[in-house]
Amino acid sequence: MRRRRVLVLAYFFPPIGGAGVQRTLKFVEYLAPLGWDATVVSTRSHVYGLRDPSLLEEVPAETRVVRTAAFPLARYVGIVLYHLRLRRLRAWAIWPDGGIGWAPFAFLATLRRVHRERPDVLFSTSAPYGAHLVALLVARMTGTPWVADFRDEWSTNPGLQGQPKALTALAARSERAISAHAARVVVATDYFELAGLPVGDPRRVEIVNGVDEADLGPPAAPPSKRFVLAHVGTIYAEHDPAPVLEALARLLARGDVDGERLEVRLVGAIYDESFKPPAGIRVESVGYVGHREAVAEMTRATALLLYRSGSSFAPSGKLFEYLASGRPLLCVTRPDNLAARLVGEWNAGAVANPDDSEAIERAILDLWQRWQADGLPDQAEVRARTLERFSRRAAAERLAEVLSEACDG
Repeated sequence: MRRRRVLVLAYFFPPIGGAGVQRTLKFVEYLAPLGWDATVVSTRSHVYGLRDPSLLEEVPAETRVVRTAAFPLARYVGIVLYHLRLRRLRAWAIWPDGGIGWAPFAFLATLRRVHRERPDVLFSTSAPYGAHLVALLVARMTGTPWVADFRDEWSTNPGLQGQPKALTALAARSERAISAHAARVVVATDYFELAGLPVGDPRRVEIVNGVDEADLGPPAAPPSKRFVLAHVGTIYAEHDPAPVLEALARLLARGDVDGERLEVRLVGAIYDESFKPPAGIRVESVGYVGHREAVAEMTRATALLLYRSGSSFAPSGKLFEYLASGRPLLCVTRPDNLAARLVGEWNAGAVANPDDSEAIERAILDLWQRWQADGLPDQAEVRARTLERFSRRAAAERLAEVLSEACDG
């Protein structure tokens, strides 16, 4: 069977690190044995500071990666306007999401690769949303079939709701253009609302995030003498786990939890300047680590903290690695979030609503008392169910079908 070629537009690609890289990297890695060769248009910009060179080992040897420049103007202007409290002007300066400085270079590189390689299909992934705008333009100019992948919402994204109404309308108009011209639109979860693409549209395909079994080492034994609650991931304004830490501080103050035997580990970048753990809690901030070490941190914890604000339906991409680690979760999300449903149905930890402080306390206390009783043993059944249902390899197989449908459509 003839091998096919896909041209991928992805700003977040190794050696860039962080959660946004994993989905596209695993797609590229596991598409190769399925008969697909990839060329990736990414960036060499260092404006986004997280780096994980170890991820380069997972990029197939035959994959060509084109790294372009990017104007950092939007980002730096955005920082200045943020500190000047000119929020509306800042929103205009960085539209659609601060990544627009990459778009001109990505467009030229993509158009050049299309003419040289004649790919069977384009695949763009957001954020940044400029990747879709570039793919839209190239697809219309060259007639190349195109698949758009949304890792997050755009026009209905809660994190963008404070922007001027004109920009919200512009995002919706852009989204409708993407929906109209893409052969297929992939969404990372079913609740995404995309302008011009109703849930029942046959061109809309859900491919959830997942976990790669190859990333998991052998199960590690958490410390037996202390309770380690680990939050692995970025902390930022919309998802600041302060309500959980405050609930924990209250439990410590009342003597319900022994502060001498409890440690909170924050593993990941902290982008919220106002974030400050309450006094009285033993907190170790590790900072950003590479993906392998992040997964190892999960397996070494007593329990894992997953926090999403009450306004967010997003389950977080790390949910599936959390579950596959075999460690119980302290899942603080709205009840209809996928994370809350899975943790509850699979008995994989304790669940609480982020807007209910007493429920958060009860969830923490539940895990603490279970740890005192049995040490919170490894959850092998939860790991097995997660790997069976949310495999990165299976997700790539589904994407290969979608790409083929786009080519043959």
